[in-house]
Amino acid sequence: MPLPEYRYGKVTGQPVDLTVVSERSETPMVCCGYCSAHMAARTAKAGLSTRMENEAHAIRKAGGRPHNHGNTASELRVGASEALNVTLKSIAIEDIPARLRLGFAVCAGIQYADLPSWLKVQTNDFGHAVCLYGWEESVNQAGLFDPLWTQGARGAWVPWAQMKNALWPNGNHSTTTARLVSGGQDMGIYFNPARWKATKDIDVFLDSDCTQRITSIKTGTEFTSVGEKAVVDSNGWTSSARAVRLSTGQLVPGAGDPSQECILWAKGADFPPNSISTSSEWDASIWRLLGDPAGRYPAPPAPTNPPPDDVIKARDAVWEEALRNGEPWPST
Repeated sequence: MPLPEYRYGKVTGQPVDLTVVSERSETPMVCCGYCSAHMAARTAKAGLSTRMENEAHAIRKAGGRPHNHGNTASELRVGASEALNVTLKSIAIEDIPARLRLGFAVCAGIQYADLPSWLKVQTNDFGHAVCLYGWEESVNQAGLFDPLWTQGARGAWVPWAQMKNALWPNGNHSTTTARLVSGGQDMGIYFNPARWKATKDIDVFLDSDCTQRITSIKTGTEFTSVGEKAVVDSNGWTSSARAVRLSTGQLVPGAGDPSQECILWAKGADFPPNSISTSSEWDASIWRLLGDPAGRYPAPPAPTNPPPDDVIKARDAVWEEALRNGEPWPST
């Protein structure tokens, strides 16, 4: 069977359980581009089949090519849009890892001879197209899905430096602009605030399944978790993921604002064994953030004799610091 050596493992656990759409059911085998665009489209639109003769051929026809005549990247973009209503946009090589990190797919043009030998199932050289989907941040690996492999095969993890070496120049690669996520998995939060000090870099994700990485909490940083993932069981929660409060500039690409306040998700397994001990004042302040158990709003009562403006501003600054960084809540 034409399969690669899965030297770094098979691609699994992604928001879409993607497998190879193979071009091997026809000869000559020249539908690699359409199969790759078909695979990319499957990560962006639900309900598509896994067979080349369905969506891949529809992309070819809508792109304007006769059968068995190859393709260009621009024709794939036109074909995917016209046939499947899936938008593909040109992407530069340097931007591919960022797209894969966010859960998008890339249809890439490559020189087959430049692929690592353990990924090849043929010995000759030719221009080829593949689909990239998935990213392993800790080891900088991309998920590769090659239409020359067997129908339904798993993708293979490949170090990005080796994958990059095989890519054609800019202008030959396209990325999806939509992505499917695991349905119904963005869970509620079991409100149980705690303070932590990271003992290693902790990846932070958009979703509670921890598949779409956004940023990381650096080693040595003290931070606050809002609570664990809520579930319906005897506990009401699971420590597989915790919601964390942080500032980041990655939610609005290109904005250049590192201070976007948000609550995202981190893997429970990445947390240190124990949280930081907190004072009763801190505990009370966290409850007052959303309304304490008695339902009081987190603001001190208005004084009978209002202080000067500069005193009010100083007090407000202290309160803001408490809200942001979990400092002991001021009593007045």
